[in-house]
Amino acid sequence: MTTTTMETDEEPPSTRRSSESDSDMDEQIRRVIGQMMLVTFDEPTVTKEVRILIEKYYVGNFKISRRNIVDATQLANLTTELQKIAQAAGYQQPLLIAIDQENGMISKFGDGERGTHFPGSMAIGATRQANNAYEVAKAMGKELIAVGINWVFAPILDVVSENNLAIGVRSFGDNPVEVSRFIRAFLDGINSVQGLTCTPGTFPMTAGKTVERKQRKAESVMALKTDDQWEQQDFVPFRSAVASGLPGLRISSSIWTDDSSSSAEARHIVQDALRRKIGHEGVVVCDCTEMPQFTQRSDIREAVVLAIGAGCDVLEIDQSVEVQVKGIESIYDAVRSGRIIRSDIYRSAEKIKMVKSTLSWSNVLASTDATIVPRLMVEHEPLVKRIYETSVTVARDQNQFLPLSLRLHPHEKIVLLTPVVRPLHPTKPGDVPMDPFESFGKALAQRHSKVRHAPYNVHGLSQIHIGLIKQAAAVILVTSNALQCGTRTQMQTAKTVVRLCSNNKPLVCVAACNPDDLLADTSFGTYICTYEYTKSAMEAAAAVIFGEKAASGVIPVGIPGALTRRQQRQWSVDIWEKRRDLFTSADLWKECLGSKWPMDPTTLSTLLDRPGYSKHFVVRNPVTGDLLGLAVTYTIMGQKRSLGSLALLIVRPSHRNQGIGLSLHDVAMRELSKAPNIASMQLGSIFPRIFPGWRLQDNIIYDLFVEIDKTIAPIDVMASLTNMGIEFSACRPEKFDSLMMFEQRNFSSYPGWVEKYADLRDSDDIADIILATINGHIVGAALLFTAVGNNQISRDIPWPRLIGERNGGLACVSVKDQYRGHGLGIGLIWAAIQELKQRGLTGCFVDWVDKGEYEGTYKQVGFQQWGQYREIWRKI
Repeated sequence: MTTTTMETDEEPPSTRRSSESDSDMDEQIRRVIGQMMLVTFDEPTVTKEVRILIEKYYVGNFKISRRNIVDATQLANLTTELQKIAQAAGYQQPLLIAIDQENGMISKFGDGERGTHFPGSMAIGATRQANNAYEVAKAMGKELIAVGINWVFAPILDVVSENNLAIGVRSFGDNPVEVSRFIRAFLDGINSVQGLTCTPGTFPMTAGKTVERKQRKAESVMALKTDDQWEQQDFVPFRSAVASGLPGLRISSSIWTDDSSSSAEARHIVQDALRRKIGHEGVVVCDCTEMPQFTQRSDIREAVVLAIGAGCDVLEIDQSVEVQVKGIESIYDAVRSGRIIRSDIYRSAEKIKMVKSTLSWSNVLASTDATIVPRLMVEHEPLVKRIYETSVTVARDQNQFLPLSLRLHPHEKIVLLTPVVRPLHPTKPGDVPMDPFESFGKALAQRHSKVRHAPYNVHGLSQIHIGLIKQAAAVILVTSNALQCGTRTQMQTAKTVVRLCSNNKPLVCVAACNPDDLLADTSFGTYICTYEYTKSAMEAAAAVIFGEKAASGVIPVGIPGALTRRQQRQWSVDIWEKRRDLFTSADLWKECLGSKWPMDPTTLSTLLDRPGYSKHFVVRNPVTGDLLGLAVTYTIMGQKRSLGSLALLIVRPSHRNQGIGLSLHDVAMRELSKAPNIASMQLGSIFPRIFPGWRLQDNIIYDLFVEIDKTIAPIDVMASLTNMGIEFSACRPEKFDSLMMFEQRNFSSYPGWVEKYADLRDSDDIADIILATINGHIVGAALLFTAVGNNQISRDIPWPRLIGERNGGLACVSVKDQYRGHGLGIGLIWAAIQELKQRGLTGCFVDWVDKGEYEGTYKQVGFQQWGQYREIWRKI
């Protein structure tokens, strides 16, 4: 954008005119109004006009564009100077300094040289791994904070739909549930970076030519769809983001019309749809220079007043300083005249103050350090490479042309046809713009030396192109947004290429942006999608074409002509509260798990109510409030590492396959990953022990049970142990310290193991330990537990007492390495059973036993399988 810069030493005329008229406008209200303004400027340095905006008009927010960026050091100096000017001007809170940084095709800062160029939304969506969104947001945030940017306009919350096709690869996809998963993960990544906030967009949908054209016929953007369509599709990601505590949200220019009803309609959308229906309580940001009042009539005065009247809190003016000052002064005039109510101004100021509440002058200035950006870029490179490699999608390969390395001889030629497109990043003055697909050609040439790169433009193929295609043994054709107006000649070019390759010449088509380009036409038999034409994306595509990497990406939008995917609805996930949810959770357990695993509310309370290391989540019916799903999580703190456990995930049978379990799973896993020193995740739990793994048919882990009267005495084993001099006895207090040294030395690598022994000292249950000794030296130990006493394990493992009142259990059987294979484990088990029998118990339960332990040890004493599970772990 080209704007006018004032070079005179005098203040702008509008500034001089305001000096006299401001006498009735107290400084407090002017400071408050300034906090509502978000402005841009053209230069890479602070100009005198920018100083005036801060010192005279108290502008509280600035937006950085490419015009302001030379490199990381320059940008850090610029943002630091802005903050210092505001601090000197008496600002109570730092400036919010924003940037449009959706990544992928819109990356104002990250270009691979100044900062990392991260994958965009649809490329991340194609990986189907929501954690990638978290990692990208977190990494991006670190680099932005280092250059003094604390406000990022990302991500886009829109869902790709028939009425919103123009959003394209800026969206994570077309499935509201999937899009919501990635958005929540992205927001969590932003929130993990201290001092960084974000404002996604754009409600109710991003404006485009298609939207605007349909809107003119429908009069209101809300009339483009039915209420059910809005609720079931477009509103789902917005509601999910808001539920996660969204501090701000941008509204679309599509809410405005250029007629007398514009203000009322926009206010209805902001106040009724966004505030009431979606539940957004944070800041609402509006770009006043995209409103028809400005785009069609250049009336910034009317635009800003209408925006405030509609309920907007932050007003962006991406124009010259003169226009910005005119907009600010029009607010002054509207406040004086009563057209704008002061309480609305103060209400917006409070919302902005809340967004800035995490910022302090010391932290903002101290965190800006451009010198760490190169190091961060090196750290983030493997992440970027991995995501791009896993995002590349082979939509189809009907003729099995891939990999090309198996179809070509080294001397045969490949012709690469690429469209002329805009570079993703502006070049420096004097530099010749580089074709974005040049890196793709180089990547292909590294794998096959006979590659000829021939770009094509809106005029299609020339005779030279046709000659190259005829001479080539294979053709790689690239398209980019071929279905958009202005680029549809790409489709004509593509069809011509198909005809020229009709003699079974390998033709590989690559959609370098929108995957819809050639999806509907199966005559393009081999079709690859990269979702963007960044250097890393195209290099990943070259690796797939030549078979060096397997394409694992999945297209995140529906294929034209294919059956519509089932659209799961998104569910709000809340934190479990004992007083409110305990009894309904017990009812849900009973409905889902039946009589096999009986669970009463008291026992369930004992398992779930673990302050400090448990956190559980629920989904309710939004209409009736009925509990529909429950996820139970624990964090087990070891001495060297922590373990996260998703111990239980159940969904009411009548509401399965609707996205409830997926929503609970994603929230639970993200929360667990935030725990300090977390090393791995487990599906199942160790302590407290609900299930050790997922209840699947793979016979990998067992729970065991035996009636004590039906046990089989291991007479020969016990005689052999006696001959070895091994004795069994209950632990005495004077032996406890030696026992702890034994357990620490031999079993500290098992999460929670040593801690279970240590707990018995505090609970005065040392006698629940059975020791195996030789000449007084400990060579083995085992824990037993009953419902009597304070032993924590009896509360951690509920099943024995639910099987029957007079049942006990056995856990943490420890045998020193050199004594394994001699029957010592069987001896400890038998000694523990005899102790339980003397206490009047009739049954013994053992949890978490693998197949080898069961058949080699416990089965010999008479134990039978009671439960079967599959153990599932994931490294962090």
